Amino acid sequence: MTSHPKAKRTGLFENTLPYFNFREIISKMDTHFLIKIICFYTLVAACETLNGIARTVYLNKCLGAMLAKRVSLIPAILLCLAVCYFYIPLIGLTSNRDLMVLGISLSLFMLAFDVILARCVMKSDWSAILDELNILKGNLLGLGAIIMAFCPLLSLKLPRVFF
Repeated sequence: MTSHPKAKRTGLFENTLPYFNFREIISKMDTHFLIKIICFYTLVAACETLNGIARTVYLNKCLGAMLAKRVSLIPAILLCLAVCYFYIPLIGLTSNRDLMVLGISLSLFMLAFDVILARCVMKSDWSAILDELNILKGNLLGLGAIIMAFCPLLSLKLPRVFF
C-alpha cells in the first residue's frame, strides 16, 4: 500500500493513510481472472462446508456442540491455508495489498455464504446467526473470518515445498 500524495494526512495516521487505485485493480480483472477467483471462493466454501459436516457428525458426539465448534476452528483455518497455498500461485497475485484484498473479500464471501446457508438450508433465525458471530458468547465464527482474511498472504510466506 502506498500513500497518495494528495491524501489528507492527519494525526496518528499521518504516514499510513492507504491509497487504493481502484482503476488499477479493475484493469487487472478479466474474465479468466474472475473465473479463477470464483473457483477459489467455491473451493474454500466446499472445504469449510465439509469441515462443518465432519464437526457435526463426529465431534459433536465426542465433545459436545459448543466445544466442537471451538475445536473445529483449527482444521477450518488449516483447510483454508492449504487451499490458499496450492491455489493462490495459480491466480497469480503476489503483492501484499492484492493478497489482503483477496483475503478480506474471501472472509466477506464466507460470512455471506454462512448466513445464506444458515437461513436457507438450516432455517435458522437471525438471532441464532448473530449468536454464532458473537465472540463474547464463546462462538469463534467471527474470529475465524478475521483469521481467514490473512490466509492468502500467509500462504505465500510459507516455504514452497511442492512447487
